[in-house]
Amino acid sequence: MLKGNKFFVLALICACFLEGYTSIACGKEIVRGELGKELDEYLTRITPFGFSGALLVARDGEIVLNKGYGMSIRTKSVRNTAETVFSTGSITKQFTAAGIMKLEIDGKLNPNDPITKYLDDVPEDKVEITLHHLLTHTSGLVQDVGMDYDVAHRDETVKKILDQELEFEPGERFEYTNVGYTLLAAVIEKVSGQKYEEYLNQNLFKPAGMRFTGYRMPEWDKKVVAHWYVGETDNGIPLEKPYPYWNLMGNGGILSTTEDMYKWHLALSSDAVLSADVKKKLYTPFLNDYAYGWDVLKTEHGTLIQHNGGSTLGNSAEFIRYIDADVVIILFCNQSYGEHPLSDIVRNKIEALVFGGDVALPPTVISSDVAFLRKFEGDYQLASGDRLKASVKNGALRITAQGQGAINLLVFPEKSDPNLHTQLGDLSVRIFEAALKGDYRPFGDVLANKERRFDRVRELIDTRIRHYKDYTGAIQKVKALGTLPSSYEEGAIETIVELKGERGSIFFRSIWLDGKNIGVGPVRSAQPVAVPFLPLSETEFAGYDLSMATNVRITFNMNDEGSVSGLTIHGKKGKVDVRKLNP
Repeated sequence: MLKGNKFFVLALICACFLEGYTSIACGKEIVRGELGKELDEYLTRITPFGFSGALLVARDGEIVLNKGYGMSIRTKSVRNTAETVFSTGSITKQFTAAGIMKLEIDGKLNPNDPITKYLDDVPEDKVEITLHHLLTHTSGLVQDVGMDYDVAHRDETVKKILDQELEFEPGERFEYTNVGYTLLAAVIEKVSGQKYEEYLNQNLFKPAGMRFTGYRMPEWDKKVVAHWYVGETDNGIPLEKPYPYWNLMGNGGILSTTEDMYKWHLALSSDAVLSADVKKKLYTPFLNDYAYGWDVLKTEHGTLIQHNGGSTLGNSAEFIRYIDADVVIILFCNQSYGEHPLSDIVRNKIEALVFGGDVALPPTVISSDVAFLRKFEGDYQLASGDRLKASVKNGALRITAQGQGAINLLVFPEKSDPNLHTQLGDLSVRIFEAALKGDYRPFGDVLANKERRFDRVRELIDTRIRHYKDYTGAIQKVKALGTLPSSYEEGAIETIVELKGERGSIFFRSIWLDGKNIGVGPVRSAQPVAVPFLPLSETEFAGYDLSMATNVRITFNMNDEGSVSGLTIHGKKGKVDVRKLNP
């Protein structure tokens, strides 16, 4: 059964005055100006295809959008709004770093102090670690020592961290670690004599006018806290879990709203919370473009100060500040996109729109029930032998590609060269095969910015293989699983490579632009290319993948008995008919 589906925009603006800062709208959704309308249309159109969360964008000191999309609690049909509470994830680290800087302002510590000054019983191999090393992820400490919501108390967690073997000598290199910020939270408690959250609330959040940021202290019963979703699984909210304990404290999990995070930006833009001298330290990158709780990069739009956060439970977030361009983007999401953090998928599209670029939008679709969608399920075979598999998942007809030819039909624009996709798959296999033998010369031959990237790429691959050796066993085969458009950079494409071992596999993405490798990164798992489709009519469907922002349209062909006999994929170069197996 098909139902009409209309979208309404409600822009209710309520001005309020925040002491010491510029006037901003309070607690109401904002859609302002052409940019606000453009961003709102994008998020409204993609919500049926998998977006759920809230976005605030400010430009030139004015909020142009602050609005929620999708559901915060599906079972109760509660929608996300501009007031919904989300998890900041690892954006929490910037609050911890700011707390350390506040203590420096008060003359109670120095970032160059060794941790032995504040922590007891530090093992001999860690006595050279400083607060600076912890702040910049250059301490050599392991990444984690337990799950976020395990019950873990401060002193036992600190001891557990310090008992682990170092990964490398302090200051030698950058390696992102949560436990470094756990130790910093412990230092804040020891030096201030207050609980970590109490210290942040009194010294950072209240001076910034932030009423709904924290772990347990805010009056959460006055707000809706968004549930986290992975597919159809509801992972609840952190307030229902043992929270917060010390595997999470200081490094992640603080809750907030888009409005509060914008207040934090305003506070950092003045000297109300931190002095100019201290903020200079806060924003000075050490290794790997990482400063104190922030990534700091030079871009075509000037200086970018940013951090993201998230977990495998479905929450993800981005806090993006283009300082020179006076652009702020605060993005919270409460569901994943396949195996990926949703904020990672849509961030670059939002940035493109903010800076005047174009993003392809899906058409307005009509909603449908599961019974209607199920009649289109099945396997469809191309003339090449590649297949498309249609199944109902998460309220959409999800079509999965099996084979590079099927991938090309679903996700590549018309201008792409199908032969190139196969060639890059073969090339990716060859350079990884050579790397496994210790020969990185083939990698070097294809790397863009070879002088800067060669050692980092080699270290990344070697480290990941070494870390997963017990899980995979000896690597026996390298396989290209498919080449598809990349969200890394406009015009780039990426090949997913599987390194198959005796007992398990690890995966990498190899990113290409103009015949050169511009990126290599780890992938948690290899998921098949799948695009959600939603109906435009009784037989016509629109497909749209959020990561690639590409549209594809299909028509299902019906036989005389009213059953599906095949489908037709419509492209600019013509139509491709695909027959259904066992109609």
